This record gives sequence, structure tokens and C-alpha cells, in this order.
Amino acid sequence: MAEPTTEPTYYGLTLAQLRERIKKLAVEKGLEGEKLERVAAQALAMIPTIRIDDSSHR
Repeated sequence: MAEPTTEPTYYGLTLAQLRERIKKLAVEKGLEGEKLERVAAQALAMIPTIRIDDSSHR
């Protein structure tokens, strides 16, 4: 059974889970080393600031 977490979730995932997904995608795109870490850190910093609006912009 999964342990309940007190870590906030974004889009159904914790920041730790999102970090792993971001790193996996970045590696698939060919990033490595310091650049990989920098891109992952920037992406994670942006996640809590993203707001999804359900209204249509058409």
C-alpha cells in the first residue's frame, strides 16, 4: 500500500516524480551533465507557477 504524502502535487505528481520524468525526457533528447541538471532545475522551478485555465481562448 502506498504511503500518504504531505508533499504537494502538481498535475497528479509530486515534484520528486516530476523531476524524474523531466530528467528522463531530457536524457532522451540528448542532454547530459551540467546542462541536464540546469534544465531540470529550471523546469521544476516553473511547475508551481503554471496555472491552467479551463476557459477557451478561441
